[in-house]
Amino acid sequence: METKTTIDNIKLSRFELIFLIASASVTITFVSCCSPLFPFNPWDDVNVFFVIGRGIIHGLVPYRDLFDHKGPLLHFIYALAALISERSFAGVWLIECAAASVYSVFSWKTVKLFTDPGKFTIAVMPLFSGVIYTMSMFNFGGNSEELCFPLLAVAFYIGLRAAVKGNGIPADRDALICGIISGALFWIKYTFLGFMAGFVIFIIIMVIRKKMFGRLWSLIWRFFAGLTFFTAPVLIYFIANGALGDLWEGYFRTNLFYYHGGTAENMPVYLKVLRTLYYPCSGLVKMALEYPSACVMILLSLISFVMMNRSYRKRVFLFFFLTFALSLGFVFSRNVYVYYYGYLLSYIYCLALIPCIKGLQKLVTASKQNPGFITKALAAMLAILYVFTVYMGKNKYLMFKPKDFTSQCRIAETIRQTPDAKVLVYGVIDSGFYTAAGILPQNKYFCYLNICDSYPYILEEQNRLIEEGYFDYIITYAFPEEHWDNYEKIQEETNLFIDFTCEPILEGYNLYKRI
Repeated sequence: METKTTIDNIKLSRFELIFLIASASVTITFVSCCSPLFPFNPWDDVNVFFVIGRGIIHGLVPYRDLFDHKGPLLHFIYALAALISERSFAGVWLIECAAASVYSVFSWKTVKLFTDPGKFTIAVMPLFSGVIYTMSMFNFGGNSEELCFPLLAVAFYIGLRAAVKGNGIPADRDALICGIISGALFWIKYTFLGFMAGFVIFIIIMVIRKKMFGRLWSLIWRFFAGLTFFTAPVLIYFIANGALGDLWEGYFRTNLFYYHGGTAENMPVYLKVLRTLYYPCSGLVKMALEYPSACVMILLSLISFVMMNRSYRKRVFLFFFLTFALSLGFVFSRNVYVYYYGYLLSYIYCLALIPCIKGLQKLVTASKQNPGFITKALAAMLAILYVFTVYMGKNKYLMFKPKDFTSQCRIAETIRQTPDAKVLVYGVIDSGFYTAAGILPQNKYFCYLNICDSYPYILEEQNRLIEEGYFDYIITYAFPEEHWDNYEKIQEETNLFIDFTCEPILEGYNLYKRI
């Protein structure tokens, strides 16, 4: 038996779709360093993904030929981007625009679940996109959190619609969609699955309350059918390339036992329990304190519950609490590194639109003499605030700069003088040197990773190859300087760098050449 949520009755007009997609895409274009308006994306994480994506389209296999500890689907997404352009981030920019458009569309659909927003209030959506994508957690653009919270916004809408329009139990089709989303999240970064764990618990509670146990089995098999949408191709790819063991080592074993100290530490059980409770709560507080815009969004999202109809408010809050609490628990399971981990929680911010839109509607209603003028004035004010918000984004210092503004591109000019150069980025995560030079790594451990301190194989292999003089060039941080008998420093480059801390620093790199 289907629930009445099977039919999605929250329809958007053609104008709404065009407006939402256009405003989201324009926002990404002006804030993401993957956009053609910027010379280069200097974010190291993104460049590692892109190097491996480029390697995939040239026959290299993640983990076996090029090592990383992020999920394989993320590398496949970057391979798709590399098919569009290998020398620029144009493909990543287009994927970002698509993800931001999905987020904008489903945020607006969520708003329409709870209120009739009226025609002019859609003018708030560009400002909403501007606020979300100029948070410093966005950093330079292109990371996994940014690509995944739009998927969670879709699942969030599905759950909210079931709670508002039905009995809290989603339709069979929705279970299939959630299975597909879960498969994507699992193979990108499995700590993103906290939301889905909360969603499953919510469904079980609703099934028990309604005594609809037959529906549960119907949802389960459709969910697992959706889960195979990405799981089957990923496993087939690695089995076909004889790299299933490499997948286990790179994506699962390193993250379970080596990332941020792993789980094998000698700690009493009660301390592990306390830590499990402490990290999520501390992460939320730290995020609220360090990112005022995120704090405001969270507060407005909570205020929205006061404005909801009592007939479904408890169901909606239960769904929100379970999914949000477990999202926090999974994301901050081992640390309180909020600088971009917390960006995944942006899926809840669509609720912040509800009090904003209701407030705008009350302003227009209160102006009985000339509501048309007030409507136009509010729309103009929102547009001005949007332009100001985007202009104040931290990445504007890179906009319209020439390519040689970045250290990566200047060092790449030197590297390109040596045909088929063998390069190592040593002691630092690759921030784009391979891509800027138009080359691929010729060794498995091609740069520093955040697991190097606890996963010794990376540095051991790199040091062995350096002693053999395997590389033509080695790139390091400017400080401290490295000293090798068979390499000499030939170039030092510095440039301005503003990351998610918003603190401007002068970042430097050294280039060493084999003697």
